[in-house]
Amino acid sequence: MDRFRMIFQYFQSNTESVMNGICGLLALASVKMYTSFDFSCPCLPRYNTAYGLGIMFIPPIALFLCGLILNRQSLVMLEEWRRPKGRREKDLAVIRYMCSSIMQRAMVAPVVWIIVTLLDGKCLICAFSGSVDPENFVGFANISPVQVHQLLAK
Repeated sequence: MDRFRMIFQYFQSNTESVMNGICGLLALASVKMYTSFDFSCPCLPRYNTAYGLGIMFIPPIALFLCGLILNRQSLVMLEEWRRPKGRREKDLAVIRYMCSSIMQRAMVAPVVWIIVTLLDGKCLICAFSGSVDPENFVGFANISPVQVHQLLAK
């Protein structure tokens, strides 16, 4: 029991280090999730953009919300904001500092996800495959516009 108390006191005294560790673990989990996820483009002109951009931006939003929820300072900032005025006025500089600290930590995993997807390039190619000008390519002269869009989507 004594060891448990010592470990608990260590985590209480080093909350910033623990939060940085949690953010690092979220970033590592985001990379692991992306590498285990096998991206395959639907190859349909209407769905490529939505699918590619959805894979690129929806998981980072979820990771950002997880980072906000897991941050202990979020509750402290909310308590400071909701605290009645009393004798001491609310210090907006403290709230601004805490908010920026929370946002910075919560943005680590989403930024890592977006960087990994951009370095991989499959989502980006899938999303913008239909927006390429077919005039830049040779051999599209005898093909109808519908077939050109289907070919570009593939």
